[in-house]
Amino acid sequence: MTDIQDLKHVHTALKKKFSNRKLIFGRGAIGSKIVFVTDHPGLDGAKEGKPIAGNNSRLLNKLLRSAGIDNRKAYFTNVIKYHPQDKKPTPKEIKSYVPFLKEEIKTVGPKVVVTLGDIALNGIGLRQPLSNVHGRTFNFGSYTLVPTYHPETAAKDPEIHTLLATDLVKLKQIVAEAEKEV
Repeated sequence: MTDIQDLKHVHTALKKKFSNRKLIFGRGAIGSKIVFVTDHPGLDGAKEGKPIAGNNSRLLNKLLRSAGIDNRKAYFTNVIKYHPQDKKPTPKEIKSYVPFLKEEIKTVGPKVVVTLGDIALNGIGLRQPLSNVHGRTFNFGSYTLVPTYHPETAAKDPEIHTLLATDLVKLKQIVAEAEKEV
């Protein structure tokens, strides 16, 4: 199977398992060096059918441009593939989506995966509060994991905004180092 077929297979399996949900799938190029994983689509994401949209997307894209990273060459996805309205996803619910996320990441084949927030970090398999691991990178076999903050948190807290911006500036170097390791 080709990578596109593999990704369609993941989407089909998701639709089958979660047939009662309006699912929103990842976007971007298969083969991207960077995958950004966030918690779940927000209200704007649900309306636009995108994993990250609205003010969160605008802030992230602005910070990526400032860091010299082309968002068109990245892949964006969520742990939870639907907008959960006003409730926080339960650990059981997060766990039910994890196998699909892992298969999606494997199919895209990035050098670096950036988690945006605690739910994304836990969904990728690192069961630590973001505050304990922020600023570090982790070898996850085929990719390097970079935990950082969600744009929504950064928009509300100038200190977190600065940390997220700094993390994204470092990202180019992390990708270059990850490519050398191959």
